[in-house]
Amino acid sequence: MNKVVLTDACFWLGLVDPRDQYHTQSNEISEVIENNKILFPWPCVYETITTRLARQRERLIFFEKLLNKPEIIRIDDSEYRENAMIEVFESNRMQGFTYSLADGVIREILKDVNTKVDYLVTYNEKDFADLCHKRKIKIFNQV
Repeated sequence: MNKVVLTDACFWLGLVDPRDQYHTQSNEISEVIENNKILFPWPCVYETITTRLARQRERLIFFEKLLNKPEIIRIDDSEYRENAMIEVFESNRMQGFTYSLADGVIREILKDVNTKVDYLVTYNEKDFADLCHKRKIKIFNQV
């Protein structure tokens, strides 16, 4: 397939936690996207490796194996994080709502026309729909 898939933390949380509401969907999606380049922003790695996951030895080992697959590329967020933080605060001031800083970083990556993205895997479509529509990036949230 050779597509580039940007992933949100909710996908990974669903994948590693059998009790997560998106567990089945994440497993199905992971099978579909496995032969592609998968972009995993560092803030989403932090959101995934929470204390709860770290205390679940088998799940953490499973996640470590996933992270070490050659198609998984962890994206450095240093060029995105300042703008992401500004946008999070501005969104809250101007529109009365906001999204997480990790989602802000994903939004900045989606804005970056120099970063190829064909698909975004997220279960929070409304947080990214505007940018995905603009760049013709398909939001992938079910099989």
